[in-house]
Amino acid sequence: MKLSSKKVVLSSGSSLLGKELLPLLLKEGALVVVGDPNPEEIPNHPNLQKYKIDPSKPEQMERLIESAIETLDKIDVFILNSEQITYAEDEKEDWTRLKILFNSNTLAPIHTIQRLTNLVSVGLHIIVVSSDLTKIPTPGFGLYGSSKSALDYFWDSFRGQMGRKFRFSRIIAMEPKLSNPNRLAKRVFQSVLRPKKRRYEHFYQWGNRILLKFLPFLHFFRSLAYAFRLKQEKKRKIASSDLAPSSEN
Repeated sequence: MKLSSKKVVLSSGSSLLGKELLPLLLKEGALVVVGDPNPEEIPNHPNLQKYKIDPSKPEQMERLIESAIETLDKIDVFILNSEQITYAEDEKEDWTRLKILFNSNTLAPIHTIQRLTNLVSVGLHIIVVSSDLTKIPTPGFGLYGSSKSALDYFWDSFRGQMGRKFRFSRIIAMEPKLSNPNRLAKRVFQSVLRPKKRRYEHFYQWGNRILLKFLPFLHFFRSLAYAFRLKQEKKRKIASSDLAPSSEN
């Protein structure tokens, strides 16, 4: 078995990505600890230990790390797969939702990475899944992209700061509505087997970045396309609310 006795921790195992990734890890003999808000949705397995946690809360992610070390004795691979996705909500001034978004996408992951590197002395491999939207301003994804961009900046800076003491891999997923969980899970699994600084979910992303780099005027047309899509989404929401049954007598 390729991953026989490899000790892996995964956050949000009941997510679409988690459901595709877990069978791949377990099939190859990995010993897996999962932290998830709904562990009852994850099938039992002899090599799997589940803990109920809220990934948006740093103290609960810290508890997951400590529980995993207690259960497995050590952690070989930690996969950060926890995020909140928002779309077409950039204009809403919801402070509570904003805090949840940044706790989930920025603060909890940063705290987790810091805690991991302080508790595990050497040999740790941290994998983070991050959307391709973070490098280019995209209408409709301002809140989501800003929270993930903050994590990306910390990730790139911290990785350079730590040198070769730890291994860091980043899986760059496609836009949430275009991402394929099965394809993305295979990319994460490849990084578990063969650590690499960066992997794209689809080769199209790499080509698209090269194209935008050498033909920067395409950014304008890309923004127009996303702005039009956002406008249509708002119209659809307004139409849906108009059709909703009234509670008035």
